[in-house]
Amino acid sequence: MVRRVCVVGAGVVGLSSAVCIQEKVPGVQVTVLSEKFSPHTTSDVLLRNVIFASRRWGDETWDHLKTLYLSPVACDAGVILLSGYHLHKQPQQDPNWASTVFGFRHLTKEDLQQFPGFSSGWFSTHLLCEGRKYLPWLMTKFKKAGGKVQQGKVTSLTELADHYNVVVNCCGIGAGELVGDNTVQPVRGQVYRVNAPWVKHYLIAHEDCYYIIPCSNNVVLGGTAQKGNWNLSPHPTDSKAIWEGCCQLVPSLRKCKVDHEWVGLRPSRPKVRLERESVGKGSSSLEVVHNYGHGGAGITLHWGCAQQAARLVQEALSLQQLKPKL
Repeated sequence: MVRRVCVVGAGVVGLSSAVCIQEKVPGVQVTVLSEKFSPHTTSDVLLRNVIFASRRWGDETWDHLKTLYLSPVACDAGVILLSGYHLHKQPQQDPNWASTVFGFRHLTKEDLQQFPGFSSGWFSTHLLCEGRKYLPWLMTKFKKAGGKVQQGKVTSLTELADHYNVVVNCCGIGAGELVGDNTVQPVRGQVYRVNAPWVKHYLIAHEDCYYIIPCSNNVVLGGTAQKGNWNLSPHPTDSKAIWEGCCQLVPSLRKCKVDHEWVGLRPSRPKVRLERESVGKGSSSLEVVHNYGHGGAGITLHWGCAQQAARLVQEALSLQQLKPKL
């Protein structure tokens, strides 16, 4: 009997979970069910493009992206190396990812002369994973392995109980309403995409929350991190602050052409929820694996979390008493 798994959500966490389940759990039919798909997900724009490796999930993600970068599919997957500057107004301890990234060093006085108002910082080379390429690449990989895709909105996970053995909840910001988790809050991010091909390095001004990240076809200027703000329309005050803040970092940006502005909601939670749960009672219970609440660290943690989600799916399938699904 074919065992069926449904992944709800098609952002970077959902698609990577679906792919990892295909790879780690033999003999399953995986379906991705989502209301929105690329290029209309938060992952397409508000990924934390510069990867910070931390903890087990972050380390596994870094290793995965490094493998992609060293492979022939790097361009298709949107994975490149990108060097740049982290800027601070006060002295900082070295970050926990300093020994993982490439070429980490402290900024010299000569370096800091380029950036008035900043007293310390680092230069390093990171892996960049661009969502606009990576998500379609994951989707192609998923479909080639026999995965199914369905568009629709789920109002309750239990409505899927008659069709799937296990449901994986990767709903991001939607998980709060879907499973009644009031700890899930939006962190609103607003960005520009501009045409500035002369910008070759990323810059992150940490205290001010401004960042400049070159991508394959344009440059992302950000940003905001407004907790509890559900507004999905660009706000003129934020637009002005982002523009002025980024132009202070790189004055030549004032000559660039703006492509568009975009707003997304990062799914914030006190900590990532990555666990297995039985929903309902008795023979009508549904095995659910939750994988949501990554905030702005979705790209940083996605592959490590997807690997763990696949292990939990395998565990659920092994432990449950399977019944026929129509």
